Amino acid sequence: MIAEVIVDLKNKQVNQSYDYIIPEYLEDLVLVGQRVIVPFGRIKRTAFIINIKKETEYYSKLKEIDEIIDDKRILDEEFIELAKYISANYFSFFSSVLDSMIPRAFKYKYEKIFVLKNKDEVSKDLTRLFRSGKLKVKSAPEDKIKLFYKEVSKGNIEIETVIKRNISDRLIEYVKLENEFYISDNYREKELIEYLIEYDDIIEKEILLDDLGYSINTINNLVYNKAISILKIDNNIDEEPVEVKKSDFNLTLEQEECYKKLELNKYDTYLLFGVTGSGKTELYMRWIEDLLKEDKEAIILVPEISLTPQMSYLFKERFGNMVSVLHSRLKPKEKYEEWKKIINGNIKIVVGARSAIFAPLKNLGIIIIDEEHDGSYIQITNPKYDAKDVALWRSKRHNIPLVLASATPLVSDYHKALSGEYKLLSMKKRVNGEYQDASIIVDMTKELKEGNKTVFSRQLRNALINNYNNHEQAILFLNRRGFSSFVMCRNCGYTVKCPHCDMTLTYHKNNNLLICHQCGFKVPNVTTCARCGSDKIKFVGTGTEKIYEETRKLLPKARILRADTYERFKNNEADILIGTQMITKGLDFSNVTLVGIMNASLSLNYPSYDAKEVTYELIEQASGRAGRREKKGISIIQSYNVDDYAITSAAIHDYETFYKEEIKKREIQKMPPFSLVYEIIISSRDEKLAKLEASNIITAIDLVKKDTKTYGPIKDKIYKLNDIFRYNITVFVREDAVLKRIEDIYPLYQQNKDVKIDIRRL
Repeated sequence: MIAEVIVDLKNKQVNQSYDYIIPEYLEDLVLVGQRVIVPFGRIKRTAFIINIKKETEYYSKLKEIDEIIDDKRILDEEFIELAKYISANYFSFFSSVLDSMIPRAFKYKYEKIFVLKNKDEVSKDLTRLFRSGKLKVKSAPEDKIKLFYKEVSKGNIEIETVIKRNISDRLIEYVKLENEFYISDNYREKELIEYLIEYDDIIEKEILLDDLGYSINTINNLVYNKAISILKIDNNIDEEPVEVKKSDFNLTLEQEECYKKLELNKYDTYLLFGVTGSGKTELYMRWIEDLLKEDKEAIILVPEISLTPQMSYLFKERFGNMVSVLHSRLKPKEKYEEWKKIINGNIKIVVGARSAIFAPLKNLGIIIIDEEHDGSYIQITNPKYDAKDVALWRSKRHNIPLVLASATPLVSDYHKALSGEYKLLSMKKRVNGEYQDASIIVDMTKELKEGNKTVFSRQLRNALINNYNNHEQAILFLNRRGFSSFVMCRNCGYTVKCPHCDMTLTYHKNNNLLICHQCGFKVPNVTTCARCGSDKIKFVGTGTEKIYEETRKLLPKARILRADTYERFKNNEADILIGTQMITKGLDFSNVTLVGIMNASLSLNYPSYDAKEVTYELIEQASGRAGRREKKGISIIQSYNVDDYAITSAAIHDYETFYKEEIKKREIQKMPPFSLVYEIIISSRDEKLAKLEASNIITAIDLVKKDTKTYGPIKDKIYKLNDIFRYNITVFVREDAVLKRIEDIYPLYQQNKDVKIDIRRL
């Protein structure tokens, strides 16, 4: 018998399967989905078995498997097939995908133990070696090891794999900002410093690695340069028990209609388009209650770790210990224990961030993705994957409904719903029966002209004071999505755009140029406005620290949080919360009656095809935090560009009008949903070679394209990193031939030691 394995190595030269002979004494024990030890080169490596077969063309050259690690399979055929799909479609290492599907505790040191089950059936020659019915496998005599495994195959002896306890299991590593003024040329390091300034607290290292996608190298470099430090804290605190309550909530007419339209036990993708506060979570629980009666299971994904406590509390309150929460705050041992509960069938509902889509539930009945528009469902580091796409794959396999839910669905998903590819469920009213009040738009160019140079418009300043005096809470949302280096006229709101791509040009300080990161167009930096002639041209972007200082001056006695801290704000331990994107992600605060959006137009200038979509989403989601319960709420939108359709539509919560304008632009420019976006990064230590190979790749794609748009190659945003030069190609794919060409290009560079390519499906 032959085992086809994937060796646990993250290396492009070995991103393939290998065949090994299964020793006769292990033939009855080896299963697809187990890990084994195999000789690989001069050393022994862990490998995943992905197939067992009778024949191979390489038989004479094969080595034998040394030993099995797991007493049972840890991945079944579904996940093996899923790993193949992700590896092929997202250009990720097969071993990385398999690795991401199992708890990290499996990577710890382990010990295998023979456990004697049927003493009378085993020869005395073997039983005399056991002590209290157990024997460490490594202690078994080498000349008798085959006899032991024969008894294992008969069921007289079992193998138990015990993961050794590690002192780090009791400690969680936290990252602490030490020097917020540290300057780095690496954009990911700069981004992490900005995030930590905003977060304003220590944060678990695992969250930065697993949920936010930062690399260990980024963290280590900042530690080395003393910009951050690592703290180890004993975090062995048990969760407080949640009292299980039955729902006495009566569904609204809109909820009732959506509830009845979803068909269980049948595959379909539903887009649940419900305004903020319309009661989407209650629908999730009603559908799951119905499934539990059929002994079915559910996965609910949320976009950020900060949302997990809120969602998990609601589900535990309704469903008790049937709920498992998978997220980065769990210690490795805890994750392993939760995983075992799921495998053993003790868990029916899994709530978690992106990676929870790999929960090994066997009898899935529904998958729900909350805030489906959120970009954090896409993992851009290896193994690359889109959790929504994985959910679609699993839903089809299990023949179950997939629910994508949002108050601001992606334009591409709404297009699919209108065209009939998805089924549309709509809720336009909040559960209190009210439509959301329109937001107030304030023209900041007018404020400036009338002498107000502060970060607050006069209207927002007065609203903050009144809100504080009324003992109600406020959120100040800083739109950081547009925090790239661009220039804007503060007199009229004009920004310099590429004449070829209609994208904002990015300022490069080192050569004083404005460059398009889509096609490479460049012009010298401007000093006067081309529209109004004003010299009020400057970089735009105010940090949370500046807003904090201004707020403190305005309300010196107010309790102000400069971090996205859910529990403290929920418990009314602060009057004002200053934050960025995370406060827009579904958080529910009953006492928030005012939201101030500091510079709504900032994200319009982000150099991406979906800049207007992101702007609408951020405004709508942020304003949706106000007035969610009995109290009325208002939102004030401050902008230097008050006439853009993304801003005017978001102010009156009119997604349909926004969609109609945006889809017209997308169709003309052949952007998603009328194409698929792929980004190809070509890198090498040889600058000329990187440029040459990038040119070869774009030529190869251009030879087969007809209606596809290609941009580049241009120097990447991070052109030189650790003496490696990087070029970028963006492809808006509209033909199968182009996609096939990209797929064919990828393996050509797997054996190339001088040039690396990284392909991302955006």
